[in-house]
Amino acid sequence: MSKVGDKLRTMKLFDRATVKLMAAYTGILMLISIGFSVIIGSVVMGEIHRPFEHVPQAFVEHRLGDDFVEVYRTRADSAEGRVVVALVMINMAVLAFGLVSSYFLARWTLRPIEQAMADESRFVSDASHELRTPLASMQMENEVLLRDKEATKADYKEQVKSNLEEVGKLRDMANALLKLNRVESLELTSINVVPIVGEAVDRIAKAAETKNIAVENKVGSFEVRANEDALTEILVVYLDNAIKYSPEGSTVTISGKSGRYLSVSDEGPGVNKADMPRLFERFYRSDESRHSEGFGLGLSLAKRLADQMDMKVSVKNNKEKGATFAINF
Repeated sequence: MSKVGDKLRTMKLFDRATVKLMAAYTGILMLISIGFSVIIGSVVMGEIHRPFEHVPQAFVEHRLGDDFVEVYRTRADSAEGRVVVALVMINMAVLAFGLVSSYFLARWTLRPIEQAMADESRFVSDASHELRTPLASMQMENEVLLRDKEATKADYKEQVKSNLEEVGKLRDMANALLKLNRVESLELTSINVVPIVGEAVDRIAKAAETKNIAVENKVGSFEVRANEDALTEILVVYLDNAIKYSPEGSTVTISGKSGRYLSVSDEGPGVNKADMPRLFERFYRSDESRHSEGFGLGLSLAKRLADQMDMKVSVKNNKEKGATFAINF
């Protein structure tokens, strides 16, 4: 319900902002239109009366005659009226066009801000949920232990150990969030991928050894314009993800092609097609991955780092088994 309420409040906020911005755009357009109308009206009406401005009154009255003068002035007044009506109609048309176009322009102007606020709101909501879950678990376990009058020293020791594990998870999530929010513009240089891949493999070697997973490096020597630390971090995220979802005794393969991509392939269950569009969103976790460790921040960090280097992240299922995550140059 809170998410729905937040969404409704955000919609109302941007509806009001849209109306205000639309009024501002329309007001500016109407000021310009009315200004031009006044100028055009003044020029046209001046031209209508110009024949009598520089002609002596005596000549007009005696040579042209009163009837001619009266007819001309009547037609001039009629022409003035038509000019005024035409300008009013034009301004009404401009107003109608301005209202419609200003609405779409206001929505287009506010859309990035609205999207950013929606992302921020979802981020806060998801982060709160992820924080609340381990805290609630710790509180419940501690309360149960405190009520147990027969609890031993070993029970309390075991509970402290469990609490420390949860605290460690919270610390890891906090570090991941800090990494995610610290990503700014990155300095890019021409670097060779061989030491990058080697560093990434070294960082996940212990996790791979624990599950008896072989990491096969098929990347040859080539250079790419990137940030060394960011590219290493992306490969670590991919490798860690591959090891996490691969069965014991399987193989994770790193491949690459000069000017094209670096990729990590695993032999796990693959990715549900319904999850692929949202896989790189913050805190998003598929139904299959909810029982595994992690917070759904790694792939989001990889995407943000890739965006800063003007690269693209992608994922696809392999023909036989497993999935391939790539960073495309």
